[in-house]
Amino acid sequence: MASSHPTTTATTQQQDDIDSAQQPSLHLTDTSMELVTESSSPVPQGYPSEEERSNLMDKIYKKLLDGPRIDILSKLPYEMATHVLHFIDMPNLAKVASISKAWSLLTKDNAVWKNVYLHQQQWRIRTPSRKSAPNTAATIDPEQTPWQQTGGGPTGGISTGSIIKSPLDWKELCRNRKALEAQWKKVPPKTKLLGHEDSVYCIQFDNTKIVTGSRDRTIKFWDFHSLKCIDTLKGHSQSVLCLQFNEKMMVSGSSDNTIIVWDMETHQPISRLHGHTAGVLDVCFDDQYIISCSKDTTIKVWDVRTMALIKTMTGHRGPVNAVQLHQGQVVSASGDALVKLWDVASGVCIRDFIGHERGLACVQFDGKTIVSGSNDKTIRIWDVASGRCTKVLTGHENLVRTLHFDQNRIVSGSYDYTVKVWDMTTGECTLDLDKGHVSWVFDVQFSSSRIISTSQDRNIVVWDFAIPDMDTSMFE
Repeated sequence: MASSHPTTTATTQQQDDIDSAQQPSLHLTDTSMELVTESSSPVPQGYPSEEERSNLMDKIYKKLLDGPRIDILSKLPYEMATHVLHFIDMPNLAKVASISKAWSLLTKDNAVWKNVYLHQQQWRIRTPSRKSAPNTAATIDPEQTPWQQTGGGPTGGISTGSIIKSPLDWKELCRNRKALEAQWKKVPPKTKLLGHEDSVYCIQFDNTKIVTGSRDRTIKFWDFHSLKCIDTLKGHSQSVLCLQFNEKMMVSGSSDNTIIVWDMETHQPISRLHGHTAGVLDVCFDDQYIISCSKDTTIKVWDVRTMALIKTMTGHRGPVNAVQLHQGQVVSASGDALVKLWDVASGVCIRDFIGHERGLACVQFDGKTIVSGSNDKTIRIWDVASGRCTKVLTGHENLVRTLHFDQNRIVSGSYDYTVKVWDMTTGECTLDLDKGHVSWVFDVQFSSSRIISTSQDRNIVVWDFAIPDMDTSMFE
């Protein structure tokens, strides 16, 4: 695949930045039948045969169908009736709605659809602030609900204050999310962002902004909606290889061996951290620690409040190309072909994950699962508790430089110029995006509706799965 594109030659400095992963690395009784209660036979002589039992059940079922039927659900208090529907999944709610008018009204309850949405493990949602809550709320007014006209419950309905109005139309959210998931089965439209003057090494985005770091030594901020560059930060003297941000701060690492901590409101540097003796290849942080890793083979832990160096963790025999922090544990991936799990507080390596045949370039970790990418062209999924490799994903034709995953899927980028989407459960490649870049893919990140990838070709490619006019602002 890669060979079908023009050959791209990296400079000596760029090769230092990017090639370290290539190192080796009902109970019912029929009273017409008398059963024998005493018998020496293991099977009572009057016990019905399989055929007789089947015929009996057919007769009982027919009597039930021909007899009077009671709509139990409509006789329940409204809150109890809707609670029953909480046990119905999304595909079956439409069937429930077709049974009767009363049941159809129940399936329109916003709380029912909220329950459906929140029980989809891979469907997450942003909680809007009061200022940003939609003013087109789909709410249920108990005084107007036709459920009262059906005579449901002993009082013919429910009290007017028993339903809390919701600011979200959960049925619409479910419908949109289902439609959005279907879009992930086909190649989406793409937009290219141009502005960096050299290779784009790293990216992170949220629902308002995209942030990228480049070999041109700058960090650029892009508006998430207009896709226009809104700010350019300068501070590193060499390539910006990695970055991570939250609402308050951003941390970036560079080939200049330093880490810069930035204020996310002012976009000004807060602190510059010195300690590594070679390029800083990855950074991550939480509310306690900043973790950095380097071509110097070490992992350093910094206090997020004081910015002081706390400890240095050693054990890798090659450049440490990627780190991921989760609840006091760090996973690292190195050119020595090892994935290591560390306890941050003690600095002790808890476990090695052995299986890749060549150096590793990327790793992601959520506390239970590790996903790693390597120069052996494979992606491996690991169970943290057992240390066992549970799946090996093959399909890339060159080094797997970057990946990102959630409970549903993995997105990876490779030196074969492609971005691939994989089913997290089956390990199957479900989408191959091979028309976005003409050189090595350095970084990818995705949300429910977008994949954004960066490359040596200087392009930032936004792959948008959302249907036109679909509001995906509440989806993570």
